[in-house]
Amino acid sequence: MAHRMDSRSPEEDRMISLITGHQAVLHRYIVSLIPNISLADDVLQETNLVLWRKADEYDHARPFLPWAMTVAWHQVQAARRDHGRDRHVFDDSLVDLLAQEQAAMLTAQPPLEPALMECLSALPADQHKLILARYERGGSVQALADQHGKSPTAISLTLMRIRKLLEKCIQQKLAMI
Repeated sequence: MAHRMDSRSPEEDRMISLITGHQAVLHRYIVSLIPNISLADDVLQETNLVLWRKADEYDHARPFLPWAMTVAWHQVQAARRDHGRDRHVFDDSLVDLLAQEQAAMLTAQPPLEPALMECLSALPADQHKLILARYERGGSVQALADQHGKSPTAISLTLMRIRKLLEKCIQQKLAMI
């Protein structure tokens, strides 16, 4: 029987998963509001810290991303106050407008890319290699059939099964958001 080497609770593990799984979306959101990438990176780190500190305030019955984006918004505002003398800081009304539009765009579409990457990495090695080989530049069913000594039909069926596994996995991941 395996023993946990750390003392994290399942709730803490879930929060870590939610925070890390939304890093790319949060970063894009923050960068859209703060043109300085270095400052945006700092704001993302501050956002992560606040998300962690306020984890007990998060209602798991509600979507994580809108809550996290609200926290990020407040961190953006704090950074803008701190760096308000910088002539490259956007006007408050422009930032408000950008934030509303960006939040609407980011929350309207589920983060497919992180879910896909996680599901791809969960595939067995042979399936992972096959699906990547098919979609890399110049990859074709015929080339894979020749390489593996199988018929193009057999390769197509295998690829279809892998895509169905990925679709099911992605749907499960997105349902957890």
